[in-house]
Amino acid sequence: MKKRILLIGVIGITTYLVGCSDDAPNPVASPVGYNESSSSTVTQSSSSSVQQSPTSSSEVTIGSSGSNTVYEKKIINVPAPDVDYPDLIEEKVFCWTPGCEATVVPPSSSSKVTPKSSSQNAITIDTPENKPPVINGMTMTDARDNKSYKLMQIGGKLWMAQDIDYAGVTSECYNEQQDKCASNGRLYTFNSAQKACPTGWRLPNRAEAQAALDDESVPWTYSGRCKDGDCNFLGDMGFHWTSSEPQSTDKKYNDNGGSSGALIIVEKSPDYFKPKEDDPDDKAKFFQVDSKAKRFSVRCVQD
Repeated sequence: MKKRILLIGVIGITTYLVGCSDDAPNPVASPVGYNESSSSTVTQSSSSSVQQSPTSSSEVTIGSSGSNTVYEKKIINVPAPDVDYPDLIEEKVFCWTPGCEATVVPPSSSSKVTPKSSSQNAITIDTPENKPPVINGMTMTDARDNKSYKLMQIGGKLWMAQDIDYAGVTSECYNEQQDKCASNGRLYTFNSAQKACPTGWRLPNRAEAQAALDDESVPWTYSGRCKDGDCNFLGDMGFHWTSSEPQSTDKKYNDNGGSSGALIIVEKSPDYFKPKEDDPDDKAKFFQVDSKAKRFSVRCVQD
């Protein structure tokens, strides 16, 4: 009896194992929803514009490459029927400086970053060269060196009544005597004369210079000139730069370079000037063309 029961048990176990062997899935076969493929890469499709969906289906492929199992996964978004979903746009902002992401506002944001212009970021240094002179009544104090000058009205313009003594550009005193700079101002080349006047002041133009020549009350300084290192005529004649172009009717136009020269005003002192009886055009004060390399005085007028 025991032998019969044991035999029945062996037969049952054998039958069970055979049945399980027939029904069990192959360990390398595809699970439910998977299709076999020979692909050796794993990829996921993406787009900068993603339509959100409540339902989606996945298709994953299993293949083999050598002894490794390789998967290829494809995501397919399927919108649910009769449902209106908003389009969600994925906007990427690239930031290459560490920490700069905190300052970057994506294009879709309601807040915008407005770049500042260079002028907004510019720093103005308040140096004496940038500061206009201080005017107190009829006295002007040059902020560049704190030297003061008397002023006067000529032809409706405010003029310096003294020659300027500013050492910040190429210039020299009469015969290199510092006391002459204090009393008579400095002597400048034409190029240096353009930079001698303080902010808001400049060389006079022809019309302004003519008004000064016609005004007998103007106290001219007869500071002479410097030519090739030779400074002379101190006390006898004065020479002042203007900003105007020479004209053919100006004295010594042909002798001193014509249009390539510069226009100056010449003032002879009353003691020095001896009018020529045979020359009615001989005057104590007049325009003259001269070389830009010579050094003459500067009298500034306000803009």
